[in-house]
Amino acid sequence: MQPRKHLRGARVLLVEDAKDIRDVFTLLLAAEGAEVTATGSGREAVELAAQRDFDVLLTDLGLPDIPGDMVIRHVVATARRRPWVVVVTSYDEPCISRARQAGADVVLTKPLAWSALLDRLPPAPAASVAA
Repeated sequence: MQPRKHLRGARVLLVEDAKDIRDVFTLLLAAEGAEVTATGSGREAVELAAQRDFDVLLTDLGLPDIPGDMVIRHVVATARRRPWVVVVTSYDEPCISRARQAGADVVLTKPLAWSALLDRLPPAPAASVAA
């Protein structure tokens, strides 16, 4: 069965400290056609976002070095072209509200079905705008 390539060409910055989740998301996003740059560090995510444009920032909130809402705030404030921001987290309020205030377009809570996440990501034509 061929993947749908929903995200063909979309550049995704994935920030997830749990290696198993990061690896699975990377494989699934790549199967949808995305170009994935993955890290487990908020600081590294900020550095990566400063070096290149991403169409989607997919991040956890509970990161080991800096809070995910701070990553969102920094990336949104400094990006040449604002990425679509999706949060996948185990946290409840007030963390969810802080993520939205920081610039999250979508907040999903774990556990979640892959289709629920995929449905909230922009399709490639909307995501892949030339930098």
